Amino acid sequence: MSPLPTRAHVLETLFQHWAPIARSETIPTIQALGRVPVQDLYAQVSIPVVRAAAMDGVAVASSRFCAGIPDMSHWKLGEDFCRADTGDDFDDHFDAVIPIEQVEFPPEGGLRLHDISSVQPGDRVRPCGSTIREGQLLVPKHRQLRPFDLASLAMGGIDQVEVFAKPKVAFLPTGSELIPLGAAVKRGCDIDSNSILAHNLLREMGAEPLCYPIVPDRPENVAAALDRALEEADVVLLNGGSSKGEEDFNARLLEERGSALFHWVAAAPGKPMCVALIGNKPVINLPGPPLAVLYGMDWCIRAIVHRLLHTPLPRRQTVPATLTEPIQAPSDMEILCMMELWHTPSGYQAKQKPWRGGSVADALGAGAIFITELGRGPYQPGETLEVTLLRGLEDF
Repeated sequence: MSPLPTRAHVLETLFQHWAPIARSETIPTIQALGRVPVQDLYAQVSIPVVRAAAMDGVAVASSRFCAGIPDMSHWKLGEDFCRADTGDDFDDHFDAVIPIEQVEFPPEGGLRLHDISSVQPGDRVRPCGSTIREGQLLVPKHRQLRPFDLASLAMGGIDQVEVFAKPKVAFLPTGSELIPLGAAVKRGCDIDSNSILAHNLLREMGAEPLCYPIVPDRPENVAAALDRALEEADVVLLNGGSSKGEEDFNARLLEERGSALFHWVAAAPGKPMCVALIGNKPVINLPGPPLAVLYGMDWCIRAIVHRLLHTPLPRRQTVPATLTEPIQAPSDMEILCMMELWHTPSGYQAKQKPWRGGSVADALGAGAIFITELGRGPYQPGETLEVTLLRGLEDF
């Protein structure tokens, strides 16, 4: 029997056959948090436009200080000096600022200075473009916009930004046993929790989720829902019906259309995943168990979404942890291990939350994950693993 394709091989092959079509939209800068610009963004203005005071003080003409500190007892506001607070422009007659802490305004008028021996042109004056310069690169293309990026864009006079449109990802839960959240649970029924999981994972990725109603296990219903999703979305996720059971129609539907690239992957839970292309749109058939959805969304769908967003995959924080219980990992499979992690005086320790024979809800509440290595086999207590955090360090 041939070995199953790895996660890396699946993605590499998919990306070789798929030519993503970039969609963009122009939105107000104030609404662009987390979005990805299509082009490099350059400042449209210079600030200060001419020059500005670098601190609170009085603006003076430095030429009057060439021979030292002049007699300023008869100086008049607006003629011989003016007030100039930080960031203020001031009359072109003046070219230097004296700090307000070193200025006294006597009751009889004029000025008196303290601890000032000279005044030079440009003292405490910010020149044109010292805050931001017209033509200055503010944000390179394909970098996700942060709050301080938006402030830079606003400072540079950019009020509209062309960004990549959020990829529309359709999620189709299939299964006659499924009921929506809020419906009465009866014998033989399962609550459709995967739609909640997928919806929020997609939002975290930066995609626009399109979650469809539950589709019963009938080939004609699945085919009709798939056709509708292909019209509306950039990527389609079918959930359930991916294996070889009596009602596993979804993978067969993709294979019958002649569009399946892979069926079965060397990654568990979720080994029966089917990866296809229909009309240059990725269609991924995720197995039904929640942990299989989580794993498939994390390694496959996340990569697809970020390819459409033209951004690299974000790196999660990792910590070394000592394994306290064995992990029975087959050498021919990359296993997603949901890990319980805790801190001790000697460092972090971890153990696997079982996804077979254990509580699925408990496994979904894990604070970290670890993916076993192909060809490696079991892991033993005492080994140090690099685990990936799903929560902040403050939670451990």
